[in-house]
Amino acid sequence: MELLMSKEKRRAYRMMPWILFLLTVVILPAIAWPLSFRLTPEAQTYPLIVKILMTIFILAPIVIQIPSLCICGGYLLYCYGRSGTQTLNVYDDVFVFSYYSGGGDNCTTDTYYIKNVASYTIKKRSITIKGQFKRKQSGRNSSQRIAHWITIPRTFENEEVLIDFFDKHKLPEKNNKK
Repeated sequence: MELLMSKEKRRAYRMMPWILFLLTVVILPAIAWPLSFRLTPEAQTYPLIVKILMTIFILAPIVIQIPSLCICGGYLLYCYGRSGTQTLNVYDDVFVFSYYSGGGDNCTTDTYYIKNVASYTIKKRSITIKGQFKRKQSGRNSSQRIAHWITIPRTFENEEVLIDFFDKHKLPEKNNKK
């Protein structure tokens, strides 16, 4: 059974990175730049401690704008790509999770085959599954590895089918303490 994407859940999943991006890269510098030009001539009459605090509060958003653009922009692109390219299939004995990244010649597809689950954690934005999974990567740099945990964005509709699979295929507690 293939779990289908929900447009509403995907939109909600992408909302937090957008807010973070707009706040750090657009809104804070948009306030700080004009404020720094406005207060500069008047600041000569203020005490030294006020000048230092004003400099910190006005210049901090300007200084962190470039790193914020890289970090928040990268996270925003990651959330857009990861939530839109994942495929979830639940069968009787195996759960298959795959997603692709990149484009053109650099496109790679990661596929995880999950038979047994050591533990799982359901968070507001994602589900983290721990265990030992077969990971097959196809594309330019293809390889096969063992993964010990994966994180799945919660953007699909039939989530209870996935949780039932995890509960049914969960390893006994004595095997988890290795």
